Amino acid sequence: MSNDPTATPNPPGPEQKPGEGNQKPTGNPPEGTAPGASGADSAAELSAERTARAAAEKRATDAEAEASRLRRSNAATRGTDLDALREEVRADFMGQLVRAELRAAATGRLRDPADALALVDLEAFTGTAGDVDAAAIAAAVDQLVKDKPYLAAETATSPAPWGDVGSGQRGSTDPKDEPAESPFHRLRDAYSDAE
Repeated sequence: MSNDPTATPNPPGPEQKPGEGNQKPTGNPPEGTAPGASGADSAAELSAERTARAAAEKRATDAEAEASRLRRSNAATRGTDLDALREEVRADFMGQLVRAELRAAATGRLRDPADALALVDLEAFTGTAGDVDAAAIAAAVDQLVKDKPYLAAETATSPAPWGDVGSGQRGSTDPKDEPAESPFHRLRDAYSDAE
């Protein structure tokens, strides 16, 4: 340390540039400035701050109003969505009900009741009140059997849908009904054009 009497015990540190830090004006304002001029700058800054704050408050109020409007709109839409969801569930249930009715009507009438599901338009069987038209389903199965008889189930009264290919046992199998001839004669009789 030097013994300079003019040196301050605590040096101020590096010099600050104008506009940096917390500089307080010292002394009187510079010459040529009217008294209170710095007050006018402060008033302008205060006015600008108040204007900015009012604009921000207006934006916040507008945003809150828009959020409220969107909440009401979403609430109204949710009600519509619930109705649409209910309608979708009803339609799905009615479709299952129509398919079950069609399978039941086709059982015993068709070889495979699933054929009726594939070949019949299911939309035509739902009534306007949401009920299933059983008479229309029965008529559709009847029409399907009429149009495509090869899909019909075999019954005791209906012949097989294809012709007899001539295989299997024929007539009586009792040996006394067999001719007493040789196998050659039997083959000749079977394949002859006689009679």
